[in-house]
Amino acid sequence: MNEAANSRHILVTGALGLVGHAVAARLEADGACVTRVDSIARERDSVVGIDLANDAWPKKNWAAIVHCAAKLPMKFDGAEAEAASAENRRLDDRAIDEAITCGAHLVYFSSGSVYGDTLGVIDEDTVPRPKIGYADEKLASEAAIASRHASATVFRLVAPYGERQTRPTVLRRFIELALANQTLRYYGSGARTQDFLHVDDVALAVSLAIAQRTCGTWLLASGVATSMKRLAERVVELTSSKSPIEAAGVADPEEGRKVEYRIDRLRNQLGFVPQVTLDAGIA
Repeated sequence: MNEAANSRHILVTGALGLVGHAVAARLEADGACVTRVDSIARERDSVVGIDLANDAWPKKNWAAIVHCAAKLPMKFDGAEAEAASAENRRLDDRAIDEAITCGAHLVYFSSGSVYGDTLGVIDEDTVPRPKIGYADEKLASEAAIASRHASATVFRLVAPYGERQTRPTVLRRFIELALANQTLRYYGSGARTQDFLHVDDVALAVSLAIAQRTCGTWLLASGVATSMKRLAERVVELTSSKSPIEAAGVADPEEGRKVEYRIDRLRNQLGFVPQVTLDAGIA
């Protein structure tokens, strides 16, 4: 049990989502008294439904606020994306306000997308080069946290995955096709790489941040790069699928993109070591 979380009140926003659900479960396992909020009430998950942008937030002497709620547009350009960025700005400002008002430690999820199309090794010293409004908004919230001197841990989160995944990510698509014994196709040469982090490891990082009440900005990833072709091969093997794997015959718009996210600082300063391998997460 995490003694720092024991008997302390923690608010988790976006508690029905992929990350929020895992975080709330982990903190409760640590012994914390967790209040889960989301835009939809769900009694079986003990979730309080409120409009986080406009309604009053639950009031308690929060030890920590873990802000997982965010609006993710289906496309990251156009009117929908602009509206999502504006809503996220409101949500983030509310979270910062609440944390400062009650003296809570804020855990804020930024995004690895702030690095844009940067290639090669990426760590906390890499200069952000956002290409989409979603990433711009995340950086704006990071700046707001810093300028207001909030007690906060900021995680630049890279590609979380887990059983509650709803967005049509490449990993989810490959698994669905493999389970149906349908062909898995990768774009281009299949050499483009991506880092995948299981939500249980995201929750572990949050637990460590709250226990230590550590302030700063960290890259949160698995630190392991996997090519799209290799991902397809692992999914087929681990699901015992009969699915063939082949090139789609379509150019990958990100062909040649190879990125290595370094988590040395997170490991050294918070003691974070990912526990769930990609193979274990798929299986």
